[in-house]
Amino acid sequence: MATKTTINFDDEMETALEELVAVDGTKKLAIKRSLLAEVKRRRRSQALLDMIGSWEAREGPIDTQHLDWADTVLDRQGVSR
Repeated sequence: MATKTTINFDDEMETALEELVAVDGTKKLAIKRSLLAEVKRRRRSQALLDMIGSWEAREGPIDTQHLDWADTVLDRQGVSR
């Protein structure tokens, strides 16, 4: 069943939508694709957190040395935190 939702955009959101429309072709398609992409991103993030929690429940907390190593790798790859 289809539903209709009205969303009011400020200037920043309108500019972002214009950028997405340039890639996706129409406002409706850009909004749909962006919404689905965000849901998938959040699901992946939650799955990763769940996996880490499960691992820590079995093996114990991740030690500081390993976290420092991971931070070094992320910094080297330019990943923002």
